[in-house]
Amino acid sequence: MNARHRKTANLTLGFLTLGAQAAPLDIIDAAAQAGYGAAGPRVSGRYPGDAWPSVDADPSAFAKIREAAAEKSIRVSSISGYYLSPQVRPSHLRANVEAARAVGAPMILQGCFEADHARVAELLRDYAAAAADAGIRIALEFMPMSGLKTIEQTRTVIAASGAANVGILVDTLHLARSGATAADIAALDPASIYLTQLSDAPAQLDAGSTLFDEAMSGRLYLGDGGLDLAAVVNALPADAELELETPVVAHERLPPAQRARHAAEAAQRFFDRHFPTFMENER
Repeated sequence: MNARHRKTANLTLGFLTLGAQAAPLDIIDAAAQAGYGAAGPRVSGRYPGDAWPSVDADPSAFAKIREAAAEKSIRVSSISGYYLSPQVRPSHLRANVEAARAVGAPMILQGCFEADHARVAELLRDYAAAAADAGIRIALEFMPMSGLKTIEQTRTVIAASGAANVGILVDTLHLARSGATAADIAALDPASIYLTQLSDAPAQLDAGSTLFDEAMSGRLYLGDGGLDLAAVVNALPADAELELETPVVAHERLPPAQRARHAAEAAQRFFDRHFPTFMENER
């Protein structure tokens, strides 16, 4: 058997596939309807003070997310909450931990828009300790338009924090735009890669676009672009956690479950083509 072959039931539906403001319960429901095994909802705004009424207005929201996931047999693989940023304080990061604990997620996907890496490491130190007490890991994402632009910057900050439960989130679009390749992934300690978000895109950033605009509205389904996704998947551990993050603008007006199905069908074609169930030497 090809250990890297995946079916939809072995993939996570990332919230961004359904749009930046996708509500947690919609993500859980779409994942179940489209046959995913897991979902990764965003449960708060990105910065303190951001409105997130689907959660903030309902004190029982986290319990409802957890109950809905259990009822629909969807594993909550992670949550996303407040970014590391100049506005964020330790209390906001503790809120991320509490949200993950409340919905039953074992991991927090953590973006960083704080340019002061010494402060990032200091925040991570206490943040990771609180997460560890709750049995939660933190996957720190590098994005070339963010405070952590490269794999190396992310590794350096994690090392400076001294945290044993902080690892790397690899997004295939950000990987490519940061100038890194599958070889850079293969060079990492496999245990340091906590989650990989898969999406395709043109081989080069389109003229007139920005990295942020592309990340939000220029992604493509797996196999529809020019990124070397197969090489990245080959460089990952065979049992890597894989999440689809494909907010395809052409389908933004479709119902959530339909968008989730389109993403899953494209992913299935990709895995069937590049990682067939039986490899040649097994036939």
